[in-house]
Amino acid sequence: MTNSDQNLEEMHESFDEILAEANCDVTGSELQGIFAGLVSVGLKTFCCQAKVAVLDVVNDAQTFDKPTQESVDKLFIETLRAFREEDALPIIMIPNDDYPLIDRLEAISLWCQGFLLGFGLQLGDKKQLKPEINEALIDISEISQIEIEADNSEEAEKSLQLLLEHIKVAVKVIYLELVFKQEQAADKSSDKSCTYH
Repeated sequence: MTNSDQNLEEMHESFDEILAEANCDVTGSELQGIFAGLVSVGLKTFCCQAKVAVLDVVNDAQTFDKPTQESVDKLFIETLRAFREEDALPIIMIPNDDYPLIDRLEAISLWCQGFLLGFGLQLGDKKQLKPEINEALIDISEISQIEIEADNSEEAEKSLQLLLEHIKVAVKVIYLELVFKQEQAADKSSDKSCTYH
């Protein structure tokens, strides 16, 4: 387990409570999904403009009090850090294995809904997307509408783990195409321009 994994797992324990106390309509999983969507399109800092956009959809445009905002900022930073670990898949902040499977499935569905929302907020209608990105988005969209049933069998548990891995791979594909490859191309271009001076 990476540091980001551990940090986000620990944060989940208290985050739903923090958001509920702030009268926020989203769960911790959904908010982290929104952040993952923003990061996967290239957001690197939780700037004022991004905060306004997020608050508009998660808290009726109302600002958080200082302690809540600090917790939200920390969640963004941990999400960004998780994405930038090149050799690891992104982290999905959902309840741990101690929670009933039905609760974890619901959190996965909400996370995917949040991801699609964050992705749309950041991307807008700026560009045509590659087929592999569209395919990943379709998969995430379908998972966001998953039927949630109470089933605590071992087979259901395995299916949930496979679902999680599938989401992580889909999200990583999006991030690699839209952010990582763009950054590499920019670095190469910068290196070339330096050699001519």
